Amino acid sequence: MTILAHAFTMVPTDDLSAAVSAHVAGGLNVYWRPDPRTALLGVNDRACVMVEDDPAERALGPGPVLLVDDVTTISLENAASRTISPVEVPVGNYAALSRDGIILRYLDLTKLEDGVPRAWFEDTHDTAGCEEDKSHGK
Repeated sequence: MTILAHAFTMVPTDDLSAAVSAHVAGGLNVYWRPDPRTALLGVNDRACVMVEDDPAERALGPGPVLLVDDVTTISLENAASRTISPVEVPVGNYAALSRDGIILRYLDLTKLEDGVPRAWFEDTHDTAGCEEDKSHGK
């Protein structure tokens, strides 16, 4: 499995409406509602947050979702255990692992339909030659 990018941050909630409203008030736009319990929010055509009313996600808490080439190729090592086994989601496959108590979430876009822009989930801006990026953090 190859990590491609940070897709968005998962923000579990037990009140989807209030959580979405708070993010919108903070400046994000609602991009997609794949089901009644989920909302993808972002800015400048880039996803930032997925708010989801789901008990399994609430048990894991908030955290990053990493975009990968294929979730189904995740292998478990001695230090990792599945908290959410690979499952199909509207855009592809999703899974979550616990490694030493840290939750790692993975998403692939293997079933992404034309109506959902790929750019929402990955940084398509090539920064290899940007001088700004070379001085970042100095």
